Amino acid sequence: MNPISFKSSARPSLVLAGSLLLTASSQAVLVIAGVTDGDLSGGNPKSIILQAQAPIVDLSLWGVGSANNGGGSNGQEFTFPAGSASAGDVIVVAGNLESFNFFANNFVQNFALFLDVAASINGDDAIELFNNGSVFDVYGDIDVLGDGESWDYTDGFATRTGIGVGAFDQANYSSNVGAFDTLSEAQHVAIFEAAGFTVVPEPGSTALLMIGLAGLLRRRR
Repeated sequence: MNPISFKSSARPSLVLAGSLLLTASSQAVLVIAGVTDGDLSGGNPKSIILQAQAPIVDLSLWGVGSANNGGGSNGQEFTFPAGSASAGDVIVVAGNLESFNFFANNFVQNFALFLDVAASINGDDAIELFNNGSVFDVYGDIDVLGDGESWDYTDGFATRTGIGVGAFDQANYSSNVGAFDTLSEAQHVAIFEAAGFTVVPEPGSTALLMIGLAGLLRRRR
């Protein structure tokens, strides 16, 4: 899967750097690639999107947490199960069942999808990525309510544009508040498709014909 980028013809484009792969001096292994706070019912899809920048032997050493409403860190709220990842792999943590179903029903599963309330976020909540119990990467300021801040992503999303990890630096991200505002589910899906997610294909005309014939045969019995 390509590096995450979000594009919309109706709004300013947010494009992730073409390559975040490791350099000799880089310590980036897994990074926060994006966060979303949708505008469907309940603010869905709410998600934390991560991307492996190098092979990961044991994902169980990694986890995420959200710092809600500027109240400081809540620590590591979700730990990934044992498993591995290859460079370029994308991991999505959906914040509730509606958000999980948005990804599960609309996109081909060429990414790892998890469900956990750690990603039940609003666009003014900061995100922490943990490695072996320590903070590894941060989006936003955990001690500040994000409303009106440069990193605010309410009804929108943010994507990584730089390679720096650790303490939050807005220069490493592009934040777009309101990018999903008033959009339909199909329009939400289109933005994720532009980001590199593969949409579940519609049934072809031949398949639809076969479905119609099957229904006709059942009625004649």
